[in-house]
Order: sequence, then structure tokens, then C-alpha cells
Amino acid sequence: MNLALVTELLASTIRITTPVLLMAMGGMICERANVFNIALEGIALIGAFFAVTVVSFTGGSVWMGLLGGIVFGMIYSALFALMITRFKANHIITSIAMNTLASGLTQFLLRAIFDSQGTYTPPVINKLSNITIPVLCEIPLLKAFSDHSIVTYAAIVIVAVLYVYLYKTSAGLRLWSVGESEDAARTAGVNIAATKWKAVLFSGALCGLGGAYLSVVSVSNFTKGMVAGRGFTAFTSYTFGGATPIGSALASLLFGFAEALGIRIELLGLKIPASIVDMFPYMVALLALAYSSWARNRRVSGIAAIKRARH
Repeated sequence: MNLALVTELLASTIRITTPVLLMAMGGMICERANVFNIALEGIALIGAFFAVTVVSFTGGSVWMGLLGGIVFGMIYSALFALMITRFKANHIITSIAMNTLASGLTQFLLRAIFDSQGTYTPPVINKLSNITIPVLCEIPLLKAFSDHSIVTYAAIVIVAVLYVYLYKTSAGLRLWSVGESEDAARTAGVNIAATKWKAVLFSGALCGLGGAYLSVVSVSNFTKGMVAGRGFTAFTSYTFGGATPIGSALASLLFGFAEALGIRIELLGLKIPASIVDMFPYMVALLALAYSSWARNRRVSGIAAIKRARH
């Protein structure tokens, strides 16, 4: 495999990883607040739809579309926060309902607003220019990290900011405390409901941005179901990554690489059935979940064995 091909594969991996990484960071923050949020898929779909809608009504402004994705992602996630905090609804059931509602709602609004059955493309869309990094763009292999959307670089910055927030600030430690033990956090004076609300709304903003990236940056249209399982991949990413910023980011890159490799295999015309290629990222996700579960059980068993030995 020549250097140019490797460079393109790496660049493709970064582009594909961007929305998954944003959603994974959102899911990770919820996990730290003891919120089991698998509604990432539905929230991102809402963000994708309203990003295109806002672009259509603002003369093609992608910046406004990205903002619309963030805002409507937060609004939709507020429903999830309300259900789990005010009404004490089951997190898993509520998440499934949110995903199902998002699918039906976006299809309904697609017909109601744009009179379209499956896909809508705004008449005007002013695409964002990619950012070229002067030094990297001239270096073989490393130039794969140049010429990406500002959203991609923002996602990388978000990972760094969340790392500092979680490990270096008192607010981050309070969030950790809620995830570790709500009773202990409550005793220490932490407002549990407010913490969960903040985590879910922030998660909604990131998922909405991830969805907006798909519809107005990666492509220039909305297609029903266009998130296409990326929310569940993001869930796998932060689970496999131990619900930490760096671990979740690396896991997202792994799944992005798996999808990019599958696309590259198709483009090279290798004699591998298309169905197998399409399954590849999900096979990696399943293996990652299996390994994560095995490692967690082994760690728990080890801790239990140590406690028994001490007694």
C-alpha cells in the first residue's frame, strides 16, 4: 500500500470519525452524570434535520445551520432530561422512545415543510471552506490532518477541554461524584437533578452538532435515517473507551478507521462481498463491546478476590 493511499485512508478516517466523536463525547458526559443515554442517534437525527431546515430559511448559511443543529439538539434532549429527572422514567425505555420519535418526527416534518418523501436538498447552501494547516499540508502522511472542516478541529478541541474539565476542575469532580454515587454526592451538597440536566443538555448540543455536520458539512441535504447507526457506534465508543475523553476518542477513531477501510476496499474493487464490507464497522463494534464487557467482569472479579484475600 503506497503512502498516498495510506494518507487518504487516514484523512477519510478523520472525516468519518468527526460526528461519531462528537456524539461519543456527549454520551460520555451523560455517563459521568449517571445518565444512561442511548438516545444519541435520535438527537443527532433531529440536529441533522433542523440544520438543513435553518439553512433553507437563512439563505444558505451553514453557520446558522450548525447553530440550529446545536439548539434543536438541546431542545430535544431537554425532553429526555425532563422524563428521567422529573418523572423518573427508565433511561433505556425513554432513549428507545426518543430514537423512534425522532425518526417519525423528521419524516413527518420533511413532508409537511418541504413536501419531500425521503430527501431534501436546500436550494442554496454556502459550503464552509476546509482549514489548511500550513506546515502539515506539505508533509506526506501528516497532511491527512490538514484540510478538514472547522467542525472536525472543534471536535478535537472539545476532547481536550472535556479532559481538563473532568480531571482538573471542581465542577468536573462534582460530575464524577454523581456518576460514582448519587447518595454521596447529595450528602456533599451536589444538586443531582441540575447536574443531570446540564449533562444531558450539553450532550444534546454535541449530538445536534454531530447531526448538523452530517447534513450540512459532510453532504448538503437531509435524508431520512441519515445518522445510520452512528449514535449507537458512539455509544459503543464511549463504553469501550471507559467513559473517558481520551479513551472514547481513540475508540471513535477505531470505528472511523473500520468504516473508512470498508469504503476503501470497495473503491479498490477487491473481491469481497459488499454485505461483508458494510458489516465490517459493526463487527468491530460488537467485538469492542464484548472485549469491554469481558475486561470489566475480569476487573470486578479481581477486586472481589483481593477483598476475600484480605478477610
